[in-house]
Amino acid sequence: MTNGSHTEPRRITWKNPETGETGFVPMGFARADGFPAGAEPAVLEGEYYPSHVATDFYHHFKEDIALMGEMGFKTFRMSMNWARIFPNGDDAEPNEEGLAFYDAVFDECAKYGIEPLVTLSHYETPLALTINYGGWKNRKLVDFFERYARTVFARYKGKVKYYLTFNEINVMSMMPYMGGGMLDFSEQAKAQGAHHQFVASALAVRAAHEIDPAIQVGQMLAYQPTYAMTCDPADQVLALQSQHGTLWYADVQTGGAYPAYRKAEMARRGIELVMEPGDEELLAT
Repeated sequence: MTNGSHTEPRRITWKNPETGETGFVPMGFARADGFPAGAEPAVLEGEYYPSHVATDFYHHFKEDIALMGEMGFKTFRMSMNWARIFPNGDDAEPNEEGLAFYDAVFDECAKYGIEPLVTLSHYETPLALTINYGGWKNRKLVDFFERYARTVFARYKGKVKYYLTFNEINVMSMMPYMGGGMLDFSEQAKAQGAHHQFVASALAVRAAHEIDPAIQVGQMLAYQPTYAMTCDPADQVLALQSQHGTLWYADVQTGGAYPAYRKAEMARRGIELVMEPGDEELLAT
């Protein structure tokens, strides 16, 4: 993604490898325009991509964590990069250099008495999974994510106790490329992608407790509360309904099932969710 401003949105740049055509998809909440047919995410010459360097934590983590220790921080919420561990997402074996990097980060945290709170997937679905599989709308990503999660839990057993599976999982509904590495922005694709992330998250929780019963795994939402204008019951109901687009994600992950209002919404929109045998039971555990 490129930079943006108060007048121009950030852009997801793309290139059609067959025709050479380039372009961009504007970033924005709940946009319906996905990528053109044949387009793939690409880095284009002349564009500025802030995240490619960002704070350069990779080369400065020791001094950064030392500053946190100096300030008395006791918890460091951080994210792992899936592609640093499995560069293509579907690799058979993990990248040892990436694993060793996080060993060093967690050891540095321990030096200052800082507890890491680790997010497994934070808007960085490996690009190869987007290009080769279409992102999270493809069921195959469930298995790839479980392999990644199991690798992480086993490697850092005793070093990390607290995990989040997906950062702001409900962003799938608003920005599916960022939330799920998806090029298809249709309502059907977003619903299916979210379901696959729910299943993957549930499998990761199960794996965590198998590998180390001391591990705690949580969920995370992009949530902004809505307050009713008045105490009128009609306003109160409207305020609650306005949050359904976010809260149904929490209902699935904490309640273990799709709420009735989400099922009704999918029916109204013509969304036909594809589930495999055992999905509902897995979500309920």
